Amino acid sequence: MEIINFGACINQGTYKLHSKFTNVQNFARDNELISLVTEKVGRGPNNIVLDKIPETENDSLSVSDCHLYLGGLIFAIQPIKTEIEDIFIYDPKLLVKQIEILLNEFSKHPPGIDLSFLLFPEHENNFRSAFEIQFVQQVKLVTSKFNIDNLPAIGHKMKGLGFGLTPSGDDFNCGILYALNYINKGKYFKITDLIDKCYQNSLGNNLISNNFLKYAHSNRFYENFFNLLKAMKENNITSISSYTKQVTNSGHTSGSDMLTGFIFTLKGVLNEKKFG
Repeated sequence: MEIINFGACINQGTYKLHSKFTNVQNFARDNELISLVTEKVGRGPNNIVLDKIPETENDSLSVSDCHLYLGGLIFAIQPIKTEIEDIFIYDPKLLVKQIEILLNEFSKHPPGIDLSFLLFPEHENNFRSAFEIQFVQQVKLVTSKFNIDNLPAIGHKMKGLGFGLTPSGDDFNCGILYALNYINKGKYFKITDLIDKCYQNSLGNNLISNNFLKYAHSNRFYENFFNLLKAMKENNITSISSYTKQVTNSGHTSGSDMLTGFIFTLKGVLNEKKFG
């Protein structure tokens, strides 16, 4: 077993097993989460990418300043803290065009029980049970009156809403935060206080969701989404298509829900500011 990449935001300490899946094992300490992942999941601020997930179950792992202790194994680690590459589009009119390309690629992804119906209304047809239909109506009500100042209220009402290990509403809120950070970093206008309000309103009792929200708030990216934004900046249609597919295939619906929140927010803000 070999460490391929060690996340830049991992703190020292001992972490207890929280949850495990085919390509992910999560370890928690207080409000922090470390994820052992395969290359299929990829790099992230709190991910340790391994060439394979341990076959034997370990109930804890420990991180020192230069070693990772996992069961009876010891790994040397060299965390590399790097500056985030410039992946932002600074021309809002160009960004509008790239969002339309992204939407077109997203539309090719087979819809599931996810929030993409906010972008593609025909996807509502996938929701059939009374509970699912009620969920759709609730989400539509929450998101129906978009304006930038209402985003913290939307985040609060979406918190914990929906299905999955990380509820759809939490993943959507991550998309809101990434979108607002994109606008802030793109220097269209300063909205730091708004980002902070959206973040505080999105936090709940789900440890995994809260960690994803923390990194979205601080503009720390996971590999596939970072590569998607980079492809948009480079206007690389092939890569946009490839990474859109990889993002939307992340988790049960998490990737699709986060990407929906990202596009929904960018389009809403750009339209409101007369760039759309």
